[in-house]
Formats: sequence, structure tokens, C-alpha cells
Amino acid sequence: MHTSTEAAANEYAVLVVDDEEDVHDITRISLRTLTHNGQRVKILSAQSAAEALEILRANPHIAVVLLDVVMESEHAGLDACVAIRENLGNDLVRILLRTGQPGRAPEERVVREYSIDGYLPKAEQTSTRLLTMVRISLKAFDELCDLDTRRRSLESVHESVRELREESAWADFQDENAFEFKGRNSS
Repeated sequence: MHTSTEAAANEYAVLVVDDEEDVHDITRISLRTLTHNGQRVKILSAQSAAEALEILRANPHIAVVLLDVVMESEHAGLDACVAIRENLGNDLVRILLRTGQPGRAPEERVVREYSIDGYLPKAEQTSTRLLTMVRISLKAFDELCDLDTRRRSLESVHESVRELREESAWADFQDENAFEFKGRNSS
């Protein structure tokens, strides 16, 4: 995964996944002024869950996914959530689930069972709410990237210390055996 610094260098990206072109248009209009860390945010589009997964494979630095539930199947968006987290191993991207049919994906169950970061019923969605949720998600993405970078740094330090201990143990072993060998030859 990319660090937030790498994501910022590559430009922040939001992926809109919906089978309705109007939703893409409205989202682009709502997010047209969006900036994060002084950079404009790029909006990518996918018409299906399958296309979204292809885009995420090709662009692992995507920060936020706005994901519809009902597309090529009644639960395509939910299946995509599982694929993003499990198959792609992407725990950093923030997933905001959007649905026009909340009865098919009840908020409490979906939040409990799927690794999503927000739930936005389309009927209750305003431009301001969408913009706010995406801003919060971009901030969370940055924080998670920073934590991931620190975790990887600590793992690297731990590995280096482990290697130093092994080298030190080997050197001690060599010193002990050299002493024994010299001791036997001198008698």
C-alpha cells in the first residue's frame, strides 16, 4: 500500500461506483471544489462492482470509494466490499456505501457485517453531506496511511535488531569456539 505522502504525490482519488450515470454527474458536481492537503481530488468512475475492482487493482492509491449496493446484482456493492478488503487486501481505502434502496442493505447490519466506513442513503444525501463525508474519509485515509507507515518502520527496526542479535550470537559462538580451538592446540 502507498503511504499518505505517496498518495499525495500521486494525487488523491475518489472512485464513484454506480450504474446510474446521473449519480456520477451529481457526484462530480458536488465534489468539484474538493481539495485535500492543498491538492484537488481526482474523481474516477466505474459503472459496476467488477469495473471498480479492476480500477482499484490498477490504482491502489485510491483514498475513497463511493459504492452503490445494487448494480449488476442486488448485492454487488456488498460483494465488492468483501473483495476490496479480502481479495485486494486493501484496508486503507475508505468505503462509503450509498444506496437508493436501504431496505435491501439495512444500515445496522451492513455496518456490522461489512468493513465500510460510512453509510449514505441516496434519499437523505445532500451535496454538503457528501462533501463532508468525503472530507472526513480523506482525513481518515491519511491517518491510516501514516499509521501503516509507522507500523512498517517499526517492523523494519525490529527485523534489523533481530538480525543484529543473530549476527552477535554468531560472533559470540565463533569467539567461544576459537578460544576452545586455541586452548586444545596449546596443550
